[in-house]
Amino acid sequence: MSVINSTWQQFLENGDETTFSVLYNCYVEDMYSYGISLGFQKEICKDAVQDVFYKLYISRKELCHITNGAAYIFKSYKHRLIDIAHKNIKNEPVPIPDSFITDITVLDNLIDTEKAIILKKKVEELLGNLTPRQREAVYLRYMMELEYEEISEILNISPESVRKLVYRSMEKLREYATKECISPLIWIILFTFRQ
Repeated sequence: MSVINSTWQQFLENGDETTFSVLYNCYVEDMYSYGISLGFQKEICKDAVQDVFYKLYISRKELCHITNGAAYIFKSYKHRLIDIAHKNIKNEPVPIPDSFITDITVLDNLIDTEKAIILKKKVEELLGNLTPRQREAVYLRYMMELEYEEISEILNISPESVRKLVYRSMEKLREYATKECISPLIWIILFTFRQ
């Protein structure tokens, strides 16, 4: 993360295309995945990524006070997704998605396809026991590897609340996995979500 933070600072100071490219390449796939996980359509996700980076580029000088680039980018992206969806519905209120969809793909390279599908379903079932807010926090913490402070900015809650949310989410997952006698491989995956 420190390399990304230094790239963010370089971009703010210099505004050159190289650091802008590095930022874009670091975040574009994660942003797209995050938008899909929030339940937005693919085209809206793509448009929002472009809009956020365009705005970053043209308003760089106004962002000097932003020290946490990742949190700023993800928060801007989430807001832009909602704005685009709102415009597409033509002034009808757009509820913030109340679901957070996770797609476990890390397993695909671990075992053969049939076992991967079964295991993937089991992990998704476990994650389905969490609230959308809990799934989003776990996703941002462990899949996007964001810090608690960054997640707090994205979710508009305090870092301490994020810690509690993630901790309770992981406890809930472990409790459910124990109750359901989940296999050791799934336990390994769950314990890779460590704090």
